[in-house]
Amino acid sequence: MIRTILLTGTRAPVALDLARRLQNDGIRVIGADSCRFPLGRFSKAFAAHFRVPPARWDREAFVGALAGIVSSQAVDLVWPTCEEVFSVASLRGRIPCPVFLPPAEVLLRLHHKLRFAEWTRELGGGVTAPPSWEARDAPPGEHLIWKRKYSRFGCQVRTTRPEGELEPWMAQVRLEGPEFCAWALCRSGTVQALTQYRCPVRSERGAGCCFEPVGSEPVAEFMRRIARITEYTGSIACDFLGPARDGKTYVLECNPRMTSGLHLLDPGFSVGAALAGDVVPGAPGRLGAQLLVPTLLRAPRLADPARDVVGARGDLRPVLGQFLSLAEFAGIACRQGISLSEATTWDLEYNGD
Repeated sequence: MIRTILLTGTRAPVALDLARRLQNDGIRVIGADSCRFPLGRFSKAFAAHFRVPPARWDREAFVGALAGIVSSQAVDLVWPTCEEVFSVASLRGRIPCPVFLPPAEVLLRLHHKLRFAEWTRELGGGVTAPPSWEARDAPPGEHLIWKRKYSRFGCQVRTTRPEGELEPWMAQVRLEGPEFCAWALCRSGTVQALTQYRCPVRSERGAGCCFEPVGSEPVAEFMRRIARITEYTGSIACDFLGPARDGKTYVLECNPRMTSGLHLLDPGFSVGAALAGDVVPGAPGRLGAQLLVPTLLRAPRLADPARDVVGARGDLRPVLGQFLSLAEFAGIACRQGISLSEATTWDLEYNGD
C-alpha cells in the first residue's frame, strides 16, 4: 500500500496539480527540486519539501539526495515528473524504494527525436511519424523542418538548414495541419488514464498555458500500443499533427514524462485509483499566471471559464509564490543567454550527455 510519495521536479504546475490530487486520495506527498523557489515549495499539498542538487550537473549527488529523503521520510514510491527521469532511471538501483518510470533504455528510445520517428515508422499502423533523416542525410528539394534530436518546448526547431555542426540535428518532412497532444498514465504496459488536448495559448513557441480537450481514436490506440509494446510504467506524452493534407494523423515527437495532460482530468479524478484502476474522462483546465506576461497578452482568447491549476481553494500561496519562481527563471535566462522556457529546465534536462 502506498502511503507516501516523493515527487521531483516540483517547479512545474503539473507537479503541483498532481500533489493536490494525491493528497486528496489520502497520500502523504513529499517534494524535491533543485530550484530555490519551485511552486511546490509554497503549496500545502506537500507535507515536506527539500532542495536537492541539480540532476543535470551532478546526477550522483541528486540521486543520493533522493535516497536520503526516501529513508528519512519513509517514502513508498518515487515519482519523477520532469526530465530528471533520466537521472533517476540510470541510477534507480540506489533508491531504496520503487520508482514510477520505465527502464532507461525505453526512456532513451522515446526521448531521442530521430530514433523515435524511425521506430514508429517501422511499427506502421494508422498513426506514424513523418519521413525523418539525420540532418546530414536530408534530401534536397524537400519541404523540411529541422530539430535538435534532444530538445523540448519547440525551442530548438528551425525552418532553414542549421549552420555549423549538423550532428545534434535531424530533418523531418514539414507538414501542415492542426497540432495537438496526448498524455497517458501507464502501469506495466496498460494505459490507466488518457487525455488528448490542444493548446490555444502558448508561452513563447512551445509551453502551453491553456488546454482544451480533443479526441481521436487512432491516437488513443497509438498511445495504448506504445505503452503495450514497451511495457511502459509512468507518464508518457506525444505531440501529433492531423489531419494533414493527405488526411492522415502523424506523431511528431514523444515526451516520456509528466505533461500538462494531467490538467485535463476531472478535478475529482483519483490518481491513486488510476494506479490500480480505471480510465476516467477529462475536463478542461487552465494554468494561471505561471507564464504571466504571455498569458495576459492573449487574455481575450481565455473568455471561456476554466480551472486554474496554480491557485486552489485553501492553497493560494502558489499564486504569489509563482512570481518568485518566475523571477528565478528570468535570472537564469539572463545569466545563461537562453529563453525563459529553456531556463525552466536548464538544470535538470537531458540532452544525451
